[in-house]
Amino acid sequence: MKVYPSEKNNMGTIRYNEDVLKTMVGIALSQVEGVAGVEGRVTGSILGRKNYSYIHKITVEEKKVIVDVSIVAKYGMLLRECAQTVQQKIKENIEEMTDLYVAAVNVTVASLDLQE
Repeated sequence: MKVYPSEKNNMGTIRYNEDVLKTMVGIALSQVEGVAGVEGRVTGSILGRKNYSYIHKITVEEKKVIVDVSIVAKYGMLLRECAQTVQQKIKENIEEMTDLYVAAVNVTVASLDLQE
């Protein structure tokens, strides 16, 4: 488990555990219409799930964050629009809740969910 230092001030240091950032990403994914799940998991498994630690690669250098995520999209959705919404939601969640800057969110649409 990684811990990323974010800020050092006169009262001490503020750090973010990697699982906290992954949870923010997982919650963002669950808020995007058209995302059925993540690559390597049963479709829909992220929805309502509390442990998101297995679903993303997050890199933090200084205060700059790079997120890599592979999603399963629902068939019939506009894939480009779905991926862009994922990027925006992840960026918003991390930047609103921390003092970190999201430099990139790399989304791979890895599969389609054909269930209706």
